[in-house]
Amino acid sequence: MTSDIDFVMPWVDGSDPEWQKRKSEHLGEHPGGGTDNGAEHFREWGTLPYWFRAVEKYAPWVRKIHFITCGQVPGWLNLNHPKLHFVRHEDYIPGEWLPVFSSRPIELNIHRINGLSEQFVYFNDDMFINAPVKPEDFFVGGLPCSTVGLHPGPAEMGKRAATCVVLNDVLVAAENFDFREEFRKCPMKWLSPRYGMKVLVKTLLLLPFMRFTGFHECHSANSYLKSTFIEVWEKEHEQLERTCARRFRDFSDVNQWVMEYWQMASGKFYPRSPKFSAGYGGGKGTPTSFVLDDIRHHRHKVICINDSSEFSHEEFEEMSRKVREAFSEVLPEKSAFEL
Repeated sequence: MTSDIDFVMPWVDGSDPEWQKRKSEHLGEHPGGGTDNGAEHFREWGTLPYWFRAVEKYAPWVRKIHFITCGQVPGWLNLNHPKLHFVRHEDYIPGEWLPVFSSRPIELNIHRINGLSEQFVYFNDDMFINAPVKPEDFFVGGLPCSTVGLHPGPAEMGKRAATCVVLNDVLVAAENFDFREEFRKCPMKWLSPRYGMKVLVKTLLLLPFMRFTGFHECHSANSYLKSTFIEVWEKEHEQLERTCARRFRDFSDVNQWVMEYWQMASGKFYPRSPKFSAGYGGGKGTPTSFVLDDIRHHRHKVICINDSSEFSHEEFEEMSRKVREAFSEVLPEKSAFEL
């Protein structure tokens, strides 16, 4: 069985000397090197083969995988796999914005990828399918599945860069949609029991303000409509062009969540439980044992194993080794995506 849903996933090997040389050369063009340019955004975990193994085992119905790189090709990758579309940055990102060392232009221009389906799921390379999934886990009735709720605000303690970008994303949605009007159209989408008490209570407490103050964010693989990207580019092209013109991350950027928030604010979503996915590793507050337990016992269908500036090089090496070992236990066989 094959669906009409595609997967999209960008990847970079930050340990590649040639890539590091190009990055250093362009850093000189930006005093301060941008404002969010930590090594955690580029470190290679060595888990990419397991991403493809998981897709083959748990989502064999996917139509196409659009695998994006700056031209780097993992030596083990089978480029002749019929479901694999190898995409270089120059294949779809306008030339005036290249080269890029920020994920934002890579994400915001996805709709330009040749042959991309209307319905697609966007993964970062630290997000893994962790159990069998169905097309209906991502789209129902042509609508992207999301856990949707109001949030008091995007602020995160000690994460200024993330806070600023998320605030920029929220402002785009708030400036284009009136919450009163959108809530009246589909109140039970916003108050679905699928969300659970934690999400619902926040939404109920914020309802009297009738404003988009912020959105609940699962930090998971996101379901998108290509038409959403086209619409946001038509309405907010100046903001998106400013972000794409920066080679490195900056506090004034928007990221792909602007597309997710646009879908939420416009009611183009289908309610999904937050238990569908889990995020780990965003700092030292998350024990490695939780991550490894989820991999081995498939407690969530999608997991995110996020890198962090809080990890020293030694801590990162230790955690990535343990994660690879756990994946090798549950996904020991090579996939057809591997040579």
